[in-house]
Amino acid sequence: MAQADILLNQVYDNLNLGDNTSEEKYNQINDIISGLAEINNEHTIHPKTTGTISERLCELALQARVPTFYKRITGEWNWMADFSVLGHPFNLLVSVKSFKAKERLLVSGSGNILSPTVGWGLFDDAGEWTEDRTRLYLFRSFIAIYLPTSLYDEIPAESKLIHNINGKMLLRRIDNFMNDLSAAIIANENVINILAF
Repeated sequence: MAQADILLNQVYDNLNLGDNTSEEKYNQINDIISGLAEINNEHTIHPKTTGTISERLCELALQARVPTFYKRITGEWNWMADFSVLGHPFNLLVSVKSFKAKERLLVSGSGNILSPTVGWGLFDDAGEWTEDRTRLYLFRSFIAIYLPTSLYDEIPAESKLIHNINGKMLLRRIDNFMNDLSAAIIANENVINILAF
Protein backbone atom coordinates (compact mmCIF):
# COMPACT_ATOMS: atom_id res chain seq x y z
CA MET A 1 0.00 0.00 0.00
CA ALA A 2 1.35 3.43 -0.94
CA GLN A 3 2.30 5.86 1.84
CA ALA A 4 -0.36 8.27 0.55
CA ASP A 5 -3.06 5.65 1.09
CA ILE A 6 -1.74 4.80 4.56
CA LEU A 7 -1.96 8.46 5.59
CA LEU A 8 -5.38 8.94 3.98
CA ASN A 9 -6.72 5.81 5.67
CA GLN A 10 -5.41 7.12 8.99
CA VAL A 11 -7.33 10.38 8.51
CA TYR A 12 -10.43 8.56 7.25
CA ASP A 13 -10.38 6.31 10.32
CA ASN A 14 -9.96 9.30 12.64
CA LEU A 15 -13.03 10.89 11.03
CA ASN A 16 -15.01 7.62 10.91
CA LEU A 17 -15.03 7.73 7.10
CA GLY A 18 -13.26 4.44 6.45
CA ASP A 19 -16.14 2.64 4.75
CA ASN A 20 -17.89 5.71 3.38
CA THR A 21 -18.49 6.43 -0.30
CA SER A 22 -16.37 8.83 -2.33
CA GLU A 23 -19.15 11.41 -2.10
CA GLU A 24 -19.42 11.11 1.68
CA LYS A 25 -15.67 11.47 2.02
CA TYR A 26 -15.53 14.51 -0.26
CA ASN A 27 -18.31 16.12 1.74
CA GLN A 28 -15.79 16.12 4.62
CA ILE A 29 -12.91 17.51 2.51
CA ASN A 30 -12.13 20.39 4.88
CA ASP A 31 -11.90 18.01 7.84
CA ILE A 32 -9.71 15.67 5.80
CA ILE A 33 -7.39 18.55 4.87
CA SER A 34 -7.18 19.57 8.54
CA GLY A 35 -6.34 16.00 9.55
CA LEU A 36 -3.58 15.83 6.94
CA ALA A 37 -2.21 19.19 8.14
CA GLU A 38 -1.95 17.81 11.68
CA ILE A 39 0.03 14.82 10.41
CA ASN A 40 2.24 17.11 8.32
CA ASN A 41 2.92 19.35 11.34
CA GLU A 42 4.11 16.35 13.34
CA HIS A 43 6.19 14.78 10.55
CA THR A 44 6.55 16.54 7.22
CA ILE A 45 4.92 14.52 4.46
CA HIS A 46 7.21 13.94 1.48
CA PRO A 47 6.27 16.17 -1.51
CA LYS A 48 5.74 13.17 -3.80
CA THR A 49 3.37 11.64 -1.25
CA THR A 50 1.55 14.96 -0.91
CA GLY A 51 1.09 15.01 -4.68
CA THR A 52 -0.45 11.55 -4.64
CA ILE A 53 -2.70 12.49 -1.72
CA SER A 54 -3.90 15.57 -3.60
CA GLU A 55 -4.77 13.48 -6.65
CA ARG A 56 -6.63 10.92 -4.54
CA LEU A 57 -8.71 13.62 -2.84
CA CYS A 58 -9.63 15.36 -6.10
CA GLU A 59 -10.51 11.98 -7.58
CA LEU A 60 -13.11 11.43 -4.85
CA ALA A 61 -15.26 14.14 -6.44
CA LEU A 62 -14.73 12.72 -9.93
CA GLN A 63 -15.67 9.23 -8.74
CA ALA A 64 -18.81 10.62 -7.13
CA ARG A 65 -20.00 12.77 -10.03
CA VAL A 66 -18.55 11.43 -13.30
CA PRO A 67 -17.42 7.88 -12.50
CA THR A 68 -17.41 6.55 -16.05
CA PHE A 69 -16.44 9.76 -17.85
CA TYR A 70 -13.09 10.69 -16.33
CA LYS A 71 -9.68 9.28 -17.13
CA ARG A 72 -6.26 9.74 -15.58
CA ILE A 73 -3.81 11.40 -17.96
CA THR A 74 -0.51 9.55 -18.10
CA GLY A 75 2.63 9.45 -20.17
CA GLU A 76 3.85 12.35 -22.25
CA TRP A 77 0.68 14.40 -21.73
CA ASN A 78 0.64 14.41 -17.93
CA TRP A 79 2.30 17.85 -17.82
CA MET A 80 -1.02 19.24 -19.07
CA ALA A 81 -3.34 17.86 -16.40
CA ASP A 82 -3.94 14.90 -14.14
CA PHE A 83 -7.47 14.04 -15.25
CA SER A 84 -9.64 14.49 -18.31
CA VAL A 85 -13.41 14.52 -18.08
CA LEU A 86 -14.64 13.24 -21.41
CA GLY A 87 -17.31 15.55 -22.73
CA HIS A 88 -19.21 16.64 -25.78
CA PRO A 89 -18.19 18.57 -27.74
CA PHE A 90 -14.96 19.14 -25.74
CA ASN A 91 -13.21 17.64 -22.75
CA LEU A 92 -12.56 19.29 -19.40
CA LEU A 93 -9.05 19.02 -17.93
CA VAL A 94 -8.35 18.90 -14.20
CA SER A 95 -4.85 19.89 -13.05
CA VAL A 96 -4.07 18.86 -9.46
CA LYS A 97 -1.29 20.41 -7.41
CA SER A 98 -0.18 20.17 -3.79
CA PHE A 99 0.76 23.03 -1.49
CA LYS A 100 2.34 25.44 -3.96
CA ALA A 101 0.97 26.57 -7.30
CA LYS A 102 4.28 28.14 -8.40
CA GLU A 103 4.61 28.06 -12.18
CA ARG A 104 3.57 24.39 -12.39
CA LEU A 105 -0.13 25.16 -12.21
CA LEU A 106 0.14 28.15 -14.51
CA VAL A 107 1.80 26.19 -17.33
CA SER A 108 -0.53 23.22 -17.01
CA GLY A 109 -3.82 23.04 -18.82
CA SER A 110 -4.62 23.11 -22.49
CA GLY A 111 -4.25 26.84 -23.05
CA ASN A 112 -7.33 26.48 -25.26
CA ILE A 113 -10.75 27.62 -24.12
CA LEU A 114 -12.29 24.84 -26.22
CA SER A 115 -10.76 22.39 -23.76
CA PRO A 116 -10.90 24.37 -20.50
CA THR A 117 -8.95 23.56 -17.37
CA VAL A 118 -9.94 23.35 -13.72
CA GLY A 119 -7.21 23.76 -11.11
CA TRP A 120 -7.50 21.87 -7.82
CA GLY A 121 -5.01 21.99 -5.00
CA LEU A 122 -4.18 21.92 -1.32
CA PHE A 123 -2.51 25.31 -1.78
CA ASP A 124 -1.22 27.01 1.36
CA ASP A 125 0.34 30.32 0.25
CA ALA A 126 -1.98 33.32 -0.07
CA GLY A 127 0.91 35.28 -1.62
CA GLU A 128 0.51 33.23 -4.81
CA TRP A 129 -2.98 34.59 -5.38
CA THR A 130 -2.47 38.30 -5.99
CA GLU A 131 -4.86 39.89 -8.46
CA ASP A 132 -2.27 40.18 -11.24
CA ARG A 133 -1.02 36.63 -10.87
CA THR A 134 -4.53 35.20 -10.63
CA ARG A 135 -5.54 36.94 -13.88
CA LEU A 136 -2.76 35.06 -15.69
CA TYR A 137 -4.70 31.81 -15.28
CA LEU A 138 -7.38 33.15 -17.61
CA PHE A 139 -4.80 33.19 -20.43
CA ARG A 140 -4.16 29.48 -19.86
CA SER A 141 -7.91 28.75 -20.20
CA PHE A 142 -8.59 28.03 -16.55
CA ILE A 143 -12.29 28.31 -15.78
CA ALA A 144 -12.10 27.50 -12.06
CA ILE A 145 -9.41 27.02 -9.43
CA TYR A 146 -10.35 25.28 -6.19
CA LEU A 147 -8.53 26.26 -2.99
CA PRO A 148 -8.79 25.06 0.60
CA THR A 149 -11.39 27.12 2.45
CA SER A 150 -8.83 28.31 5.02
CA LEU A 151 -6.67 29.75 2.22
CA TYR A 152 -9.60 31.14 0.26
CA ASP A 153 -10.55 33.22 3.29
CA GLU A 154 -7.04 34.82 3.28
CA ILE A 155 -6.95 35.78 -0.40
CA PRO A 156 -7.36 39.47 -1.35
CA ALA A 157 -10.89 40.49 -2.30
CA GLU A 158 -9.68 41.73 -5.71
CA SER A 159 -8.52 38.22 -6.61
CA LYS A 160 -11.80 36.68 -5.54
CA LEU A 161 -13.70 39.03 -7.86
CA ILE A 162 -12.00 37.77 -11.03
CA HIS A 163 -14.49 36.08 -13.36
CA ASN A 164 -13.87 33.35 -15.93
CA ILE A 165 -14.97 33.47 -19.57
CA ASN A 166 -18.45 32.35 -18.52
CA GLY A 167 -18.87 35.22 -16.07
CA LYS A 168 -18.48 32.98 -13.02
CA MET A 169 -15.96 33.22 -10.20
CA LEU A 170 -12.51 31.88 -11.09
CA LEU A 171 -11.33 31.18 -7.52
CA ARG A 172 -13.59 28.90 -5.50
CA ARG A 173 -13.64 26.95 -2.25
CA ILE A 174 -12.46 23.37 -2.58
CA ASP A 175 -15.59 21.99 -0.91
CA ASN A 176 -17.69 23.33 -3.80
CA PHE A 177 -15.90 21.31 -6.51
CA MET A 178 -18.16 18.27 -6.43
CA ASN A 179 -21.38 20.30 -6.58
CA ASP A 180 -20.00 22.65 -9.26
CA LEU A 181 -19.11 19.61 -11.32
CA SER A 182 -22.67 18.34 -11.00
CA ALA A 183 -24.10 21.71 -12.00
CA ALA A 184 -21.82 21.99 -15.05
CA ILE A 185 -22.72 18.72 -16.73
CA ILE A 186 -25.64 17.01 -18.36
CA ALA A 187 -24.94 13.30 -18.37
CA ASN A 188 -26.56 11.10 -20.97
CA GLU A 189 -26.00 7.39 -21.36
CA ASN A 190 -22.82 7.70 -23.42
CA VAL A 191 -21.70 11.31 -23.17
CA ILE A 192 -21.44 14.31 -20.89
CA ASN A 193 -22.28 17.80 -22.12
CA ILE A 194 -20.13 20.24 -20.16
CA LEU A 195 -21.98 23.50 -19.65
CA ALA A 196 -20.74 26.86 -18.39
CA PHE A 197 -18.53 25.94 -15.42
